[in-house]
Amino acid sequence: MKMLFSWLLIAVPLTWGVTQSVKKAMPLFASPAPPLNPAAPGK
Repeated sequence: MKMLFSWLLIAVPLTWGVTQSVKKAMPLFASPAPPLNPAAPGK
């Protein structure tokens, strides 16, 4: 029983942290952002 509690004590916060990191990193892998000034290359 102590072993199960010990694993849960580490696994639950670790899983939460990994999940939060993946959520925050997802925009980095999204489609590229549009150019900052689309009119500039045409001039």
